[in-house]
Amino acid sequence: MTPFPLSPATVLACLMVLVWVAPAQARQTIASPVEGWDEVIFSDRTTYREDPERGCIQAHARGSASGLIREVRADARATPWMRWAWHAETPLKPGNEAAERSRTGDDFVTRVYVVREGRFFWQTRAINYVWSREYPVGSSWPNPFTRNAVMVVVQSGDEGLGAWHEFERNVVEDFRRYHDLDLDEIAAVAVMTDADNTGGEARACYRLPGLHEAPGL
Repeated sequence: MTPFPLSPATVLACLMVLVWVAPAQARQTIASPVEGWDEVIFSDRTTYREDPERGCIQAHARGSASGLIREVRADARATPWMRWAWHAETPLKPGNEAAERSRTGDDFVTRVYVVREGRFFWQTRAINYVWSREYPVGSSWPNPFTRNAVMVVVQSGDEGLGAWHEFERNVVEDFRRYHDLDLDEIAAVAVMTDADNTGGEARACYRLPGLHEAPGL
């Protein structure tokens, strides 16, 4: 697979769903260390690197926020299932105690995004599957920076640290549930480990999300 430049529309979409209170000049899209993915930097760089022995992408955020993004342009009706895995040895260590639902607490040891691009950038919508340090599995809320993205908790607390966890979601059903929208095309998927709002530190490893015709776990 060869790297490719994200289209301007998709960059706008990703900036919308990964929106941050960083100066516009701090946001940039660059080629990432992972072939076929780009990196959007918001507040310093989260370090991403391939770990061939474990078959995953290591992420280390230290007061930083950047995400890996891949444009897919996939027919959601043909590939409605998104599958990924993640691993963390320790939870996010926040530098402040702000709640995750607030702007100053909106950091997560792991996040996986699925993006639906609208005709106009303000119509773009996303679902953000997260490992929460506060809220139980099944919780959801609008992202504190933009209501166009919904946070959905798929793992919670310290339970499961030190082990791999596999997930799969029917993103067509999730868009209907959380956005009341019919999803025809999946524009992009993304991952991010971030710690800029809390001024903390987080480490994780991802087996990156892929799209599938049917459930497989």
